[in-house]
Amino acid sequence: MEEAFDLSLFGNETLPLVVSPRKHTTREQFIELLAGHGPTLKKRLLEHGGILFRGFPLEGAADFSSAIEALGTGSSVNYIGGDSPRTKVTGAVYTSTEAPSAVKIPLHNELSFVRHFPKHIFFYCDVAPTENGETILGDARRIYRALEPSIRDRFMQRGLRYVSCYFGDSWVMDLVNSLQPSHKSWRQVFETDDPKEVERLCREHEFDFAWHDSSWIRISQSRPAAMAHPETKEWVWFSQAHLYDFNPRLLGSWRWVAAKLFYARPHTRLHEVFHADGGKVARRDLYHIMDTLDRSTVAFPWQRGDMLMLDNVLAMHGRATFAGKRRILAAMTS
Repeated sequence: MEEAFDLSLFGNETLPLVVSPRKHTTREQFIELLAGHGPTLKKRLLEHGGILFRGFPLEGAADFSSAIEALGTGSSVNYIGGDSPRTKVTGAVYTSTEAPSAVKIPLHNELSFVRHFPKHIFFYCDVAPTENGETILGDARRIYRALEPSIRDRFMQRGLRYVSCYFGDSWVMDLVNSLQPSHKSWRQVFETDDPKEVERLCREHEFDFAWHDSSWIRISQSRPAAMAHPETKEWVWFSQAHLYDFNPRLLGSWRWVAAKLFYARPHTRLHEVFHADGGKVARRDLYHIMDTLDRSTVAFPWQRGDMLMLDNVLAMHGRATFAGKRRILAAMTS
């Protein structure tokens, strides 16, 4: 692979591996290189957890899709069951999270709260942020080893149960989302207007579900907090319990107070997390996890045209706060 690409790293970090052209490369040549070096790139991905393609002539969602297809990492995955506010651009390409720019999104594995999670996630920089806005990364193997063993073992023994509630028709929620996208409807989450189709998708994805007043739906699923990578067999932390607990550390003090007041009715709460046995998850444990994630975070500045490929089990990702415009596209494969 070295004869076709230049390889480098950011500082002393192994994540991500940076792949750039050795000479002027057209879009068609880049797609051919990806297809021709697919097996080697996948081997490198298992070593580093993420690969950043920088300096190649990618322009927009169509080129992004073509590059992903050339890599041959699996079938495309729609964002069914995902709760982050985002917009479908084309096919299985979405915008990355449209959560408020002042809110940091801590490290997590994409859709780790569902049984059929994507194996890979890709990002493309369409508009580079003018200030901060990095897609932060973390090696899930290192994070697993860095966690306090007693806390890690407790989470592994008791498991996790993720609970979400989504509205159907609500002028209140429509008004809130018009001011700031934050809470998706079940129509957006399941990409359908048909409640029967929602129920079918819940059964297909092995979600437990219940309707409230025929308008709100409550879905839940039990998942492990850690797992062995299916190919490398390395143990990794594979959880986003810290994102399902609306706490002051995650939201900031005033947003936390507002969320407590706004989501006073249980059937409207966007997120809750419990241990799989029904017990409460101790917030001090979640804060330890968040501290460990912060200490394990790697950040790199986006450049327009960058494409990032992550092994969704080996690498965790998040988003730093930012100012100004930022447009990052995302796609997943199974």
